[in-house]
Amino acid sequence: MKRLCQTAIVLAAAGGVMAMGMPEADAARKSSLAESRLILDKNDVYLFPQLGVEYANLVSLEYGFADDSGSGLLLLGDESMAFGVGIYRGDLLASPNYFPHNLGNPNLGNVSGPIPGFPQPHTVVDLFGAFDVGGGAAGARLSFGNGGFRDVNIQDDATGQSQTFLGFNAGYSMFGDFRVDTGLNLQYASGTAYVEDEEDVDAGYFHAGVNFRGFMNMGADVDLGLLGDVHFQHWSQTDFDPDDDDITSANNELGIFAGAGPAYNIGETTIATYGVLGYFRAGEDPDVDEDDNRTFVTAAIVPGVHLAADVQLFEWLYFRTGMQYSFGIAGLVSEVDTEGIDDAERDDITESDRFSDFGWRAGLGVEIDNFTFDGVFQSGFITGGPDFLGGTGGGMFTMVSAGYQF
Repeated sequence: MKRLCQTAIVLAAAGGVMAMGMPEADAARKSSLAESRLILDKNDVYLFPQLGVEYANLVSLEYGFADDSGSGLLLLGDESMAFGVGIYRGDLLASPNYFPHNLGNPNLGNVSGPIPGFPQPHTVVDLFGAFDVGGGAAGARLSFGNGGFRDVNIQDDATGQSQTFLGFNAGYSMFGDFRVDTGLNLQYASGTAYVEDEEDVDAGYFHAGVNFRGFMNMGADVDLGLLGDVHFQHWSQTDFDPDDDDITSANNELGIFAGAGPAYNIGETTIATYGVLGYFRAGEDPDVDEDDNRTFVTAAIVPGVHLAADVQLFEWLYFRTGMQYSFGIAGLVSEVDTEGIDDAERDDITESDRFSDFGWRAGLGVEIDNFTFDGVFQSGFITGGPDFLGGTGGGMFTMVSAGYQF
């Protein structure tokens, strides 16, 4: 039981904000840098859509490890106005780059389903818009996904499930010696299930987050980077019973993340590091009509550290790498119904744990005129060597990206 509780704590911490769900909108360059928040990248538009004016007239293609995994981004316009479309990206749900970052293979397939147990929604729409507003930029992103099935038998009774997802991002950036990028992230999903035309399950999910990134110029080659994220999400589900004994469960989550550190710009080389602190609290109630059955998970990163370098080797070749570490404290509180227990001195059970997270990534980038090509090394390629030299790497890249700005 204790091991299960500890596992639940760690999973909740890793998926929450300190932890803050879902891989960030990542591509090969950003993934090579272990998702550094302080190194600017074209895929920042997934978190801050207003930055489309900085990457106008861009086509970016991302190729996942499998031949059915990838995504594309097209931004058209100029420095005053830009519009764009994304295709088949699996992180439409991208909760904004919470720490520690997911350093595994990017999710370049279809939309991940926020409501467990329901069909995965498929990408329908992913649109961007960005506008110069004088000294800054404003923008928005709209994402929509849907999935499900419906079966009708010979008695004309229908059985089916569906999940619909809607996401909206809006942001504002202020440019100058003190650059600020802000974003609002809203997500909503609903899931329904019915058996022989009778409603069986009804579920809903809501997420709201605010994201902040700032750069304060401290000299010719260095900026002080400031980071912050706050998010709240609510999930509820009602299981309908033929005898009207319906059960409604609910889950609430709050996460806060803050970080700061220097970013050095030495010619075409960038080195960035930052420390982070994070707090996460989640509560689960398996039956809102019953008392003394809730559980609460609280976790804190104290502290986390991120280090990344985008190093220019030649005029056209870059080596990129990043790593992260976090140390955390987590606690689990489970309410207990003590009625009828004579020797009970408290009405809950508590457990605590210490945990840590470490990960690294590396890759190469090629920049020739307006064309870019980036690849993320497989870990075994770095430590085991390439196959053609007798190594055990099992391949060179886990994903690659190509881009052209015209």
